[in-house]
Amino acid sequence: MYDITELEPTTKELAVSIIIVVVVLAVTFFAGYMLGSERTEDIYNNGTGTGDVGEQLGEAVQHQSEITAGIKDAESTVQGIAGTGQAIAESADRIEAGVGEAAGIIDESQQILGRIRNRGQANQIKN
Repeated sequence: MYDITELEPTTKELAVSIIIVVVVLAVTFFAGYMLGSERTEDIYNNGTGTGDVGEQLGEAVQHQSEITAGIKDAESTVQGIAGTGQAIAESADRIEAGVGEAAGIIDESQQILGRIRNRGQANQIKN
C-alpha cells in the first residue's frame, strides 16, 4: 500500500492549499460582515418606530394648540357675554328709573285730573 511518508506535499501544492484556505476565510469574514452590517442598520437608527412617535407627538402639539386657541376664543366669548350682561343690567336700571318716573308722572296727572273734576263739580253746584 501507500506509505504516508511518501505523500509529502510539494511547495507548489502547499502554496495552493494555503491560498485556498485564505480565500475561504476571507469569503467567510466578508459574508459575516455584510450580514452583520445589514442587521446593525436597524439597530443604529432604532428602527422606523421613532418617525411614527415623532409624527404623533407633532399631532399632539398641534391638537394642544388648537385646544388652547379654542379656550381663548371661549374666554373672549365669555367676556363679551359678561359685557352684554352688564349692559342689560344698566338698561334694566334705566328702565326701572324710567318706570318709577312714569309712575310719578301718572300719579301727578291723576291728582291734577282729580282737582279738575273737583273744580268742575264745585262749579256745577254754584250754578
